[in-house]
Amino acid sequence: MRPLVKKAISRNRVPLLNLQHQDKFWTNTSGSYKIDTESLLKFLNNRGYYVYWPYGAKTIILIKIDNKIVKEVTAKEIRRFCWDYIENEYHFSDPDERKQVKAEFYKSQYPVSKNNLELLPVLDLAECKDTKDKSYLFFNDCALEVTKDSIQMKNYADIEGIVFQSDICNINIRSLFTRDQVRIESIKPEGEFHEFIKDLCRNDLKNVNSNSYESLVTIIGYLIHRYKDPGNTFAVIFMDTYKDGTPNGGTGKGVLTKGLAKVRKTAFQNGKCFRSSDKFALSNVQYGTRLLRIDDVPRDFDFEKIFPLITEDAVIERKHENKFVIPFEISPKVMITTNFVVEGKGDSHNRRKIEFILSKVFHPEYTPENKFGHLLYDEWDETEWLKFYMVIAYGIQEYLKKGIVKPKFNVAERKLKMEATPEFIEFVNNSVNPGEKMSKNRLYETFYEMYPNHHKIELTTFRHWLKYFADAYGYKFYEKHSGNDNKFEFC
Repeated sequence: MRPLVKKAISRNRVPLLNLQHQDKFWTNTSGSYKIDTESLLKFLNNRGYYVYWPYGAKTIILIKIDNKIVKEVTAKEIRRFCWDYIENEYHFSDPDERKQVKAEFYKSQYPVSKNNLELLPVLDLAECKDTKDKSYLFFNDCALEVTKDSIQMKNYADIEGIVFQSDICNINIRSLFTRDQVRIESIKPEGEFHEFIKDLCRNDLKNVNSNSYESLVTIIGYLIHRYKDPGNTFAVIFMDTYKDGTPNGGTGKGVLTKGLAKVRKTAFQNGKCFRSSDKFALSNVQYGTRLLRIDDVPRDFDFEKIFPLITEDAVIERKHENKFVIPFEISPKVMITTNFVVEGKGDSHNRRKIEFILSKVFHPEYTPENKFGHLLYDEWDETEWLKFYMVIAYGIQEYLKKGIVKPKFNVAERKLKMEATPEFIEFVNNSVNPGEKMSKNRLYETFYEMYPNHHKIELTTFRHWLKYFADAYGYKFYEKHSGNDNKFEFC
């Protein structure tokens, strides 16, 4: 078993020590109280405060460790901890002494500044990581180890490495199994979240599309699985279905991604405002952030600009702070929601995205709350939460068995229906024969002869629509220019 803390070899790193607690971090010299920096650092260290320098990172973070649970903390939080200790824990024999120590601590900024706190002992922590064949779900009282063949309950003492507090789901799942007399190996996907997933995969209002269901379950497993394969990493794009000439919003994208955020720490970005060129764009991403959700991206979203977020280290910069780097293997996976088609052609784009079109079961007039009679997540009892986490574990298992099952959606057809009109699609279906060379100019004129009331479009737009039609139905679009006569062919 890999040790919890690696041997200290450089940069003044020290292992965890069981030192006797230092109760006071202030001194009284000639009747004047002062905060003693060295004593403060020892005081904090004895209460589990350290500095963590993640592998491959260019900056350090402040942490508090309790057994195998690690929490990232800020200088402000540490200052508050010290203040509460003076206020509530330390037993002063003289009330006036407490008052003087508090006054001195209040005006002393440097001892609890980040620059000074970075002098705390540095730990090399061996994190409990997901591997290619294994994933963990963490809870208050145990962890679930998920492989393609089994789901096992583990005590924290029996797993290798430490666990970040942000990875722990706030529920005592072991006690729920005991209370309900449920055997973990007998669990099958059920409950409201599972029913919601099936609704997102219905190809009409009744039947669940088996490919869509299998695909969505494995996509969920991929996003929750913390392991990142450099050669097999995607952005997952959740799209609305297209209905009656407009994107059918309110299909459940937000509800779905909110559920994933109940399992893995998620950073949210407003897609309408998100600019990858903004150096502060990822300022809310931290170590331990597992998912980055870019919500409701617009029609002109430049997908290529976020390639580095998908395939490289994440560079984080915040105002008034030094930038730092989160190595690729622990940087967040990306999920995008949109009412439109995320543009991009060629293998480089296709390799970096998985597109899933949600069904039309839900819409603004019929929401998951309407169906279930209450809000998902916010109004669940413990039994429903147990079912939810078992669906998540099932998704991980299915992903470990199969990888992402590619959904069989015709995204190009969705693009065509969004951009072109029903009259144009009907016209091309009836007027263009595959393998026949045709004059683009003459076809444009014929279109307006047959549909004289159609709004005016430019020939350039007409040409784009022809290209969208070819993409939607699997044709190659060839063009040949000869003087003023532009010809094309579907092959």
